[in-house]
Amino acid sequence: DMIEYLISNQGIGPDSRILDFGCGKGMYTVGIAKRTGCQFVGTDINPKYIEECEELAKTHGVSHQGEFLISHMTGPAAEIKNQTYTHIIVLGAMYYAHDNLKKFLDNLVSCCDKDTKIFIWDFVRNVEWEQCKEANRHLKRPYPILTKDNVLDHFKKADLDLVGFEDATKFIIR
Repeated sequence: DMIEYLISNQGIGPDSRILDFGCGKGMYTVGIAKRTGCQFVGTDINPKYIEECEELAKTHGVSHQGEFLISHMTGPAAEIKNQTYTHIIVLGAMYYAHDNLKKFLDNLVSCCDKDTKIFIWDFVRNVEWEQCKEANRHLKRPYPILTKDNVLDHFKKADLDLVGFEDATKFIIR
């Protein structure tokens, strides 16, 4: 259960304020808000997803705890960047910024204070590009998937302290 994992692993509680970059249809954002009572902001570039997020939040009785905004990860709206959050989650969405990871991480860092916890789940590769061509074709990205070393280098340059990293390549490509 990813929601329970995020709550317990990241220490999300009723006093937390989370930002979900690339929230999609809001399943994780709403689930976390419902279980913890935390405040939230969810963002996605797709207006239809934002409508679905708002409906889901209403259905689960958490609309009053936050908002969903149309915004791109590499150019978030001012109302997102002008706030700080206790937790930022990016679940599968950073992949869509692989072509501009520096800008994405700069924007992410602008939403943090020294105590903000960031949880990112992403698809990176730890194998030769030839083995990933089919995955990239399926995901229809016009740019290559970054390697683990590329992503870790970007994190280091963004001055983010990486406290945990798990390579899941073995589960994706055999």
